[in-house]
Amino acid sequence: MTTRLRISFLLLLAGAITLRPAVASAQATHIEQDDPAIIYSGNWWTNDGTQNSDGHAKLTNTRGSRASISFNGTAINWIGVADAYAGLATVYLDGAKTIVNSYNPVSKYQTVLFGASNLAPGVHTLSIEITHERAAGTDGSWVWIDGFDIQGTPVQGQVTANTGTIQENDPAMSYIGAWYANLNPSLSGGAAALSTDAGSKAALTFVGTGVSWITAHDPWSGIGRVYIDGSLMTTVDNYASSTQLGVVGYSVGGLAPGTHTITIESTGTRDSSSQAAWVWIDAFNVTQ
Repeated sequence: MTTRLRISFLLLLAGAITLRPAVASAQATHIEQDDPAIIYSGNWWTNDGTQNSDGHAKLTNTRGSRASISFNGTAINWIGVADAYAGLATVYLDGAKTIVNSYNPVSKYQTVLFGASNLAPGVHTLSIEITHERAAGTDGSWVWIDGFDIQGTPVQGQVTANTGTIQENDPAMSYIGAWYANLNPSLSGGAAALSTDAGSKAALTFVGTGVSWITAHDPWSGIGRVYIDGSLMTTVDNYASSTQLGVVGYSVGGLAPGTHTITIESTGTRDSSSQAAWVWIDAFNVTQ
């Protein structure tokens, strides 16, 4: 448990990211904030101003609002506004979490709020979640999206996984809430994501007729809910008196052929014998 808490603490200290371009402008394909490749959820407002790229940007301070973009390429910049009223956002890039502080005492338009380069060639997904939180010094919690610069091409619509083993950092995965990385060579793919916060969710969209959630049971694990296509299927108690990795927490087959979504929700609750309420995402197995 000590190692797990230390990993979580280090991730929380990720803090503000350096505003340094990851994609050279000469190589970048610019995606405007209203491009259909960007998937928005929650409440977003439009800001019209000549300071913005193409004269427009989107912004929100509503907790839980999200914007996601998938692309086939090797680098991406999130372009937005850093000013005295800007707040914190949680960024997931293929499941890896970074806290971005977009506050700046002097307004900076069309600036890089997050950048990643030298990614493995292929499809990646970047998601921005609004937490309605602010760092010291700011007068607000607004988060702006003026667009994205990518080295590659955008992927239209939701990325879906096909049959086989899907790791916790697959582009078809999406996360809401506080999730932390656990690195262990005994885990599928050497890593897992875990959460102890009520309402945190991890979702996989896949094409197939069956799916299994691969998790871990141990003395610090708690209770999670499983949804298929938005319907609550079951509640799973992940507590065990000894550590068990690679456990099938839930499995279903016989789904109608096509696209489905499995969602795992952390409830923040636990068995009376458990010492904590962690819920693990190690991997999923999708069957045709």
